[in-house]
Amino acid sequence: MTTTTARAREAIMGNGRNPGTTRSGTSRTRVRTRTVNLRDLPVRHDERTLLRAWQIGDLPTIIEAAGDPYIPLITSIPPDCSSAEGAAWLHRQWNQAAEGRGLPLAIVDRTVGEAVGMVTLNSIDWTHRRAAVGYWLLPRHRGCGLATSAVRLVVDLARDLDLLRVEALVEVDNQESQAVCRATGFTEEGTLRSYLRIGERHRDMVMFAKVLTGV
Repeated sequence: MTTTTARAREAIMGNGRNPGTTRSGTSRTRVRTRTVNLRDLPVRHDERTLLRAWQIGDLPTIIEAAGDPYIPLITSIPPDCSSAEGAAWLHRQWNQAAEGRGLPLAIVDRTVGEAVGMVTLNSIDWTHRRAAVGYWLLPRHRGCGLATSAVRLVVDLARDLDLLRVEALVEVDNQESQAVCRATGFTEEGTLRSYLRIGERHRDMVMFAKVLTGV
């Protein structure tokens, strides 16, 4: 298993001499004082799954995902997107990582050597050391353990980024996705009623979270 490079860790943590503080009420909270570029982190992999940055050659995966009835509802991929729209989506992912706002990664099935889905750390809060995890797979690659492997790998990456808490929001009736959370050590913390609008309805969402000890 690879680890974050020293240069990447320095960019994330600052130089240690002047981390900066902000005052909220009577408490002080440390804040990140520099832009965090997450584009060049090393790839992560296990025997079956590899996580890496999106590449322009992954455009067919994005176009296939756009044709799924559900993926465009829960992501920023436009439904039935054109090649130009797919390329614009890829550029937005690269910019998000370069600015340290999120870490969108392609899930590569190593047995076929192609991108088959996505896992992301988004809503990264460097002050409070937390992020949200999201993931999707193309329908023809579901049910074979890739999502579970990808979430395990991205949680390890979150630990190396010095994050303390990773959250996941799952629809109450999405038992498969909830099973992924439980299999990767997330704890169910409660149900948030009418929390997210997905399609034409506001959905109840189950909050899962994992606190990363030892960081």
